[in-house]
Amino acid sequence: MRGKPLVTARHLTGDGETRRLYEEAAARALETCLPVPVTPGFGAILGESPIRLRFVNTRPTAAYQLNSNITIFAPE
Repeated sequence: MRGKPLVTARHLTGDGETRRLYEEAAARALETCLPVPVTPGFGAILGESPIRLRFVNTRPTAAYQLNSNITIFAPE
């Protein structure tokens, strides 16, 4: 894993303070988990493919898993 995480899209609701706090919490979650140790086998599978994470602040719903993104739901 290399490079800083890149936000490619966002759709946040709520007032400005709520949106700011949510963005800060998502950034802290990534800082806590990165860098991800990649085993040689997993690295061979990944190659140069990007890993896409999606932070969602709603109840888990199967409809969110419509693609290969990894969806991270907020705790209830």
